[in-house]
Amino acid sequence: MTAGPRSLYSLCGIRRCTRRTFLLSALLSLTAYGFGSNRYSLANSGPEPCVEPPWLWKTIADRQSAARIGRTYLDAHPEIRQCHTLITDIERTLKRQDTSVSLTANADQTASALQRLLRKEYERGEVVSVAGWVLSKTEARLYGLVAMIR
Repeated sequence: MTAGPRSLYSLCGIRRCTRRTFLLSALLSLTAYGFGSNRYSLANSGPEPCVEPPWLWKTIADRQSAARIGRTYLDAHPEIRQCHTLITDIERTLKRQDTSVSLTANADQTASALQRLLRKEYERGEVVSVAGWVLSKTEARLYGLVAMIR
């Protein structure tokens, strides 16, 4: 095979490029490209950024303690270790109890509705034990949300 002035062999940059040199440089180029794109995709495949809901800090008083307990809760329940999953679950539970309030409403109204929900869960015995604390299920999820934000 002869190499013309604009053939692939001229891309080697070597005056006399052999087929072996060309294939080796092509293989290295593809490998480097693939490695670079995989590194980029792995760097961007981490957990989703967790946006702080405006009602959260009106519900949670002690951020550090809530985050510590929330991390323990999330370690025990890795299936809900996503911000969107936690917020969706909290909203679904809130709507089931109080259909007039959503988490996108006024932050004060949402916080009040969440406080009522927590009291109802304690009354019904819908609780979980986390690091020696007895918490309502929604309260534990709220603490998990705090842990993801911090």
